[in-house]
This record gives sequence, structure tokens and C-alpha cells, in this order.
Amino acid sequence: MPKLTKRVVDLTRHPTEGQVFVRDTELKCFALRITPGCKTFIVEKKIDGRAKRMTLGTFPSITVEQARKLAQEKIGLIASGRDPSAEKQARRHAPTFAELERLYLERHAVHKKSAGNDVTLLNLHLAGWRSRRLSAITRADVSTRHADMGATGSTTNANRMIALVRSMFNLAQDWGLHPGANPAARIKLFKETKRDRFVTAKELPKLWKALQHEPNPYVRGAFFVGLLTGARRSEVLTMRWDDLDLQQAIWRIPDTKADRPHTIPLPIPVIEDLLKLPRLEGNPFVFCGRWGRSHLINVSKPWRRIRKEAGLEDVRIHDLRRTLGSWLVAAGASLPLIGKALNHSNQETTAIYARLQLDPVRAALDANAAKMLTVIEQAEKG
Repeated sequence: MPKLTKRVVDLTRHPTEGQVFVRDTELKCFALRITPGCKTFIVEKKIDGRAKRMTLGTFPSITVEQARKLAQEKIGLIASGRDPSAEKQARRHAPTFAELERLYLERHAVHKKSAGNDVTLLNLHLAGWRSRRLSAITRADVSTRHADMGATGSTTNANRMIALVRSMFNLAQDWGLHPGANPAARIKLFKETKRDRFVTAKELPKLWKALQHEPNPYVRGAFFVGLLTGARRSEVLTMRWDDLDLQQAIWRIPDTKADRPHTIPLPIPVIEDLLKLPRLEGNPFVFCGRWGRSHLINVSKPWRRIRKEAGLEDVRIHDLRRTLGSWLVAAGASLPLIGKALNHSNQETTAIYARLQLDPVRAALDANAAKMLTVIEQAEKG
């Protein structure tokens, strides 16, 4: 029986039917399988007591020496207790990112209030991974995507993407879909600067004037309610008439980010504005959507128009909520009261408002400076 060489492979004729084997004399388990139309390099080896035949490649697509090297690698893996053929089969049937995405949305995200944010990230930044096997997505892939998003200035979204991918792969491990390492683990996040933007007393009249020019009464009313109650955008847009007690001036929000109902006393101007809104028969929502059958969904476009007219193009919708907190601080409201008004889960979240308004601090420092200088002057005169 000869050692497999190119000459041997070239000279060995194809059978008219069936298959014949030429086994290498130098490397045990390495062989050439010849059929009527093909010459294929193989490894024959017992794994867990069962004979297995693994294909290395066809001649002349790979050379004899390339096949020999592959055979040595396979034999080494088997010797270490691994099964290359089973691993190959597993890779071939490994779930794709699209399959993980579907399961994530069905099993996990459906219970999250921020599921819409996850869907947006998946569609805008991760859609290109859907056809890829989970095992093929590497830490370098995730890190590169994070860097590319950050390069556009979207550092916050880039960090949210990392958190989403990390969560998805952790769940994939829990569900037995991905035994490998999490490719989003230990990736350094961008430093995020917490926003402290709010509408000042000088800016408020400009914003109010621009709001009055908004032709859609539901859009106009939604921003007005958000400004004067500090409620979150999703809470405002999904406000139902059944959640309101206009006589008692109370709005009960049944479903909040804090996972508990929240009751807001409605200011009189809000009540007056709500009473002016047209109600659509069969629609339970206060701020009706485009076709009148549901609530407003996307108010980003009108908000861009409103803030541009007001000259406040750096003010975001969520800044209206922050505006209420900062104005309450200026009025002398305590942090616990502000936290209750905004339905914060912990005082640390509310503490940001303590640094938003400098007027009370300025007044206290001015009064203290005057007192200290008075003491100094009196001492000098004495």
C-alpha cells in the first residue's frame, strides 16, 4: 500500500462503479476515497467506539500535503477527546442571529417597557447580522460596530447596543443556543454625560408661542401635558379618558416605567386644555393618532418643527420632564416631593435636579456674603 503522493493520486484510476480506498502508509487513518467521478481525501477514526469517516476535501481543490495537514489536525482533536464531525454538524445547524432575535422579542422583550427601543436598535444597527450564525459573531464584530456608532456621535445608543447584544447572548447561553463566550462581554463603553438641559424662564415664552402654532390639537395638547406634569412621553401619548377624573383633577397612570401605578394631580390649565380636545367615538385615547383609531405614536417630526421655530433645537422631548423638575426646585420644592411628582424609584434619580437650578444657590451665597461682609465692616468700625 503506497504513501499518498500527488503521483499516486494522479495515477489511481476512477472505478466504473462503487468506490475504492487508497490508505496512506505513513499517517494512519488518512486515506483517499475514489468514486467514478471524484477523488476525496478522508480521515477514518473511531470516536467513542464508533467508526467515523470525515471528509477533508476533494482533489485537486486541495493538495495531498494540505489534506495530510488537515488529517493530522483532526486526529489531534480526536486524541484530545473532541469530535470534529459532531462539531462541524453543530456549526452547520447553529442558530442564526435572526433566530435569536425572534426568540428574544417573543420570550424576553415582550415583558420590557423599553422593547420598542430594542426593536429600533436591532433594525437600524444589527440587521446585517441576521443571516450569520451566533458562533460566527465575534468580539471584534461587536467592538467594531460599537466604535462605528460612536464615531457618528451616537455614543449613548452605541452603549445601549452593547447592553442589548450582551443580554441577548446571555439569554442564548441560558437557552442552550450558544455554548461559546459572549462576544459583547468586557467591551469598554463610551463615557456618557448626563443631560441637564431644561427650558429656562427666558426660553419658555418662545416654546409656548411655537406650540400654539402647531395645527394638530392632539400633538399640541400632548406636549402641553408633558410640560406641566413631567410625565414620560409614552405615558402621555397612551393617556386614556378612563384614566382621568376631571372633576377631582386626577390622572392615574396604570402602567409606568417604575412598574407601579402613578397618580398625578392635574394642574387647572391642563384640565382646561383637556376639556377642549375633541373626543373621537370608539377611541379610548385622549391624544388620537393619525387615523383616529389609536393614540399618537411618533411625535418626533412635529417636535423638531416646534423646537426649530422656538430656536431651541437642542431641547429634546424628554427635556420637558427635566424642565418640570428644575422649575419645582426653583420654587423651593423638596427632592422627595419632586421624586413623588415624577414617580422616581430612588432619590439618586431625583438628585440631578438639585444641580439644575443655580438661582436658589446664588440667593443663598449672596445672602451669606452680605452677612459676612457686614460682620467684617462692623468689626472694622469697632
